Amino acid sequence: MLEKNGFFTYGTAVIVVIISLLLTSPPYCAASKTEVKTIGTVSSFGIYSFKGDLKFNVKGPGKFEIGKITVHGTYNGPYPWIMRVYTDNTNFMPVAGILKTAGRSGLISEDGQFTIPLEVNCPNFGKDVWVSVPDINDESYKPYKPPKEVGKSEYTDRIIVGIDPRNADWVSGRDRILFTDDDNPLGDITISTPFEIKFGAYFDEKNTSGIYTSNLYIELIPAP
Repeated sequence: MLEKNGFFTYGTAVIVVIISLLLTSPPYCAASKTEVKTIGTVSSFGIYSFKGDLKFNVKGPGKFEIGKITVHGTYNGPYPWIMRVYTDNTNFMPVAGILKTAGRSGLISEDGQFTIPLEVNCPNFGKDVWVSVPDINDESYKPYKPPKEVGKSEYTDRIIVGIDPRNADWVSGRDRILFTDDDNPLGDITISTPFEIKFGAYFDEKNTSGIYTSNLYIELIPAP
């Protein structure tokens, strides 16, 4: 039973003290928000540069690496973009009377009549994976166009690196399935530099002796 002291009980006095403390104390865990001004610039990192050339002297049959190009630098321009490799061998003139030729891609003999198919390898293809280099003048050539479905690409352009969020093959990641945890949303297949682009060809009795050349290009362009 509470004892009385004047007009208030001791219990009432305790309640008054607690209420007084609550009213005079600062707010507990009050929310606070401050805008932090943030602004900066990402400058251009420049563009890729290419060092090396292709010079060869084949003295017997077989498959040979005939040279390599080392890629340096970093490109951070607007995407989508691609780096592709191709030939533009306008000097190819097939031998009259031959019903079928190998096409104008690859190495072309000095007289413009004979070709040796050219292959390329880079880290994106795999360590020992060599693929053909197309010529943009061949009837079978199809320029790059990003496939909307995995495994449905139709282009013959040989892509070295690139960034294209529209390319289902690149976005789908290693499991080749869209909308899974390993998706690559930007379609980013770039490689840390420096890296090498290697070129090779197979030489046999069908390749007449003489000098061979190629109008070979490595090109960085906006993806259509």
